[in-house]
Amino acid sequence: MFKRVLPALAAGLLFATMAAAQISGLCNTGQTRAASAGCTGVLVTPNPQGGGPQRDNNWALAYPYPSTISPENGPCDLKAFIEAWVDTPFPAWLANSTSSASEWITPFNGENNVSGGSYVYGTKFPVPSVLPGGIVPTSVTINGRLSSDNATAGLYLESPANSSGCSMVRGLPVPINNGTDWNQWTDFSFTRPITAGADAYLFVLVLNETLISSLPSPQGLRVEFFATSAFN
Repeated sequence: MFKRVLPALAAGLLFATMAAAQISGLCNTGQTRAASAGCTGVLVTPNPQGGGPQRDNNWALAYPYPSTISPENGPCDLKAFIEAWVDTPFPAWLANSTSSASEWITPFNGENNVSGGSYVYGTKFPVPSVLPGGIVPTSVTINGRLSSDNATAGLYLESPANSSGCSMVRGLPVPINNGTDWNQWTDFSFTRPITAGADAYLFVLVLNETLISSLPSPQGLRVEFFATSAFN
């Protein structure tokens, strides 16, 4: 367990479905730990059914989970995170073979039944002090797609990191829990103010519950960033 030390990543390589080089610190879920050159693009070998030791070193999960989220600051109130696991997907989820750019991340053994409630995933990325051409960045645009079990309740941005001030991303068309959240992609796009020269956190809040109950069920998240993402 660690205190708000989500992996910080450097600028580097550009991949077709990943964030542009300006924010290559945003790595797709399921990749190996980012190198000094940036996101590796190399996927972790998933744990077998029943769990295992393989982790996503770029994405973390709030601990203990499920988490209690405050209506004021949301995930920014959560201070302890652990690295998420990379598990073999639940059979009803999007198959890992759907895309070679990402994999599912979960709580431990999340492809089997885990407790109902709120699961918060997060990743940390650096914001440059100056962009090419000498422009100081004042905002960030992040475009991508995700799949989740159950519904994604929202995306949050914290800038600067550890400021305990979350901004909920309202540009996300949050999926309705209608039985298809986990076997299809949902695109998201948002632009938010950013603090230059300081790290930022991106959080994804996933509810492990149905509209009528919070019974145990499989739980996981899959995220890919598009190359149109950029600092502005």
